[in-house]
Amino acid sequence: MRGNQINVNCFDTIDYKLFKLLQEMSYVDTFGKDEVIRKQYKKYLMEKHKIKTSDPIINDVIDRIFVRHKQGMEKFEQTMNDNAKSIPEWIEDIIEEQIDSICYLVTLKSRYDKEIFDLKKAQDLLRDDLQVVYLENGKLNEKIKKLEEHGKQKT
Repeated sequence: MRGNQINVNCFDTIDYKLFKLLQEMSYVDTFGKDEVIRKQYKKYLMEKHKIKTSDPIINDVIDRIFVRHKQGMEKFEQTMNDNAKSIPEWIEDIIEEQIDSICYLVTLKSRYDKEIFDLKKAQDLLRDDLQVVYLENGKLNEKIKKLEEHGKQKT
């Protein structure tokens, strides 16, 4: 290995748990301390496990799940399957997450409602301005006609 270059194919034989174990034991010091190598490993994992569908929304969700899983592995160092939480603890976690989700939705709805209100207010102002312009144009047209009639009478 030269500098920050690494043969990505070597990752085929290193799974994530082994990688973390080696990192903790300092057997692979460059893996633990070299940010470039860490980024290359994460990129390798993302490319290796990328699942593509014809739907970009589904692809985005899949990518987000994968990234979230890797974050969870780094933080908790165990899969959800290996987590020994009790059913009531899992339920409590779900309740807390749903409460957060509801708070996010209420915030978004409030912001959306305000934007709609502001847009309707601006639309009303524009409609008023347009009405004024329409009326002014009508008066101007009347004056033009009067001037044209006056000009015809003089000739």
